[in-house]
Amino acid sequence: MRHNEESSPGPWVHRPVMLREVLEYAGGASGGDVIVDCTVGEGGHSETLLENFTGCTLTGFERDAAILEKARGRLARFPGATLINDNFAHIARHLEGARGRIRLFLYDFGISSYHFDASGRGFSFRDDEPLDMRLDESCARDAAELVNTLPEKELTDIFQVYGEERWARRIAGRIARERAIKTIRTSGELAQIVLGAIPARYRVRNIHPATRVFQALRIVVNDELAAISATLGEAADLLAPGGRIIAISFHSLEDRIVKTGFRRMARGCTCGQEPPRCLCMGSPLVKILTKRPQVPGEEETAENRRARSAKMRVCEKLPAAGAVSM
Repeated sequence: MRHNEESSPGPWVHRPVMLREVLEYAGGASGGDVIVDCTVGEGGHSETLLENFTGCTLTGFERDAAILEKARGRLARFPGATLINDNFAHIARHLEGARGRIRLFLYDFGISSYHFDASGRGFSFRDDEPLDMRLDESCARDAAELVNTLPEKELTDIFQVYGEERWARRIAGRIARERAIKTIRTSGELAQIVLGAIPARYRVRNIHPATRVFQALRIVVNDELAAISATLGEAADLLAPGGRIIAISFHSLEDRIVKTGFRRMARGCTCGQEPPRCLCMGSPLVKILTKRPQVPGEEETAENRRARSAKMRVCEKLPAAGAVSM
C-alpha cells in the first residue's frame, strides 16, 4: 500500500508513504551514484529521490505494466531514470553492471492505491470486480481459481498464515458451501460470503471483515513474500560500501522477513540459516540503523489512512562486507 493517489494520471496530490523518513535515511548520494527503487508504483518515491539527489541515476522496477506507464509519465522529465517492467526478485540480472555504484535500495512492499481504486482486478471489496488480483501475467493462478478450486483445508491455512484471520476455518467452510452451488467470480461475491461467515458481534469497527482474506489471497496469488526473501541478500551484495537498504512493510509477515534478513546479515551470516544450523563465522555484512521500525507520524496517518500500518527498517553495508546469500 504505497500511496493514496487519485486513479487518473494526474495531478499527483498525495505524498508517498513515509517520504520524510525515507529522505532522512537515504544517505549521501551524489553524482555518479545509482539509486534503485524496487517498487516504483506511481513513481512518487522515485520522483522525490531524483529531485533531492541531483546527478544520480535511478533504476526502478515495477511488475505491473499498467501502473509502470503512469510512472513513466511522472518521471519523463528526469533523463537519469530507467524503468524496468519486472519483479524486484530479479534485480541481480539487471544490475550487475552497477555493482559497487549503488548507494540506495528502496523497497515499498504491498500494492498501490491504483490497484485498489482503478485496476479493476478485484483487489478491493468496495466494487464488484472480476476476482483476479494478479500484478502481472507471470502469476500461475488468479484469485478466482484459488477460491473455487483449493481444498477447504488449504484455504483455511492461507487465511490463517497470510491473513492472520481468526475466523479462517468458518470462512473457508462458507466458501466451500457457496462454490458448490455457484462459482464465485467477483470480489463483491467473495466479500459478501466472508461477511456472512463472521458473527456480527465480532466484526471490528471501521475495518471490513473481508480485509484479511483479500490480503491473504493477494499475497499468495503474487507470491509476494518469496520475492522479499529472494532479494534482500542480492541487494546488499550489489550495494557500494556505505550504501543503504530501506524497506517499508505493511504486513507483519513482510516486516518479519526484513527484520530476520537484516539481523542475519548483521551477524555475518551468508548461509541464510538460523542458529544453531548457521555456523557462519564471517564478519558483519551490514549495520542496522533502526533498532526499532520507524512508523509514520500522526499527521501522515491522519491524511492517509493506508499509511497506518507502515513500518520502515534500514541497514547500511559495511566497508569490508563480502558476498551475501539469503
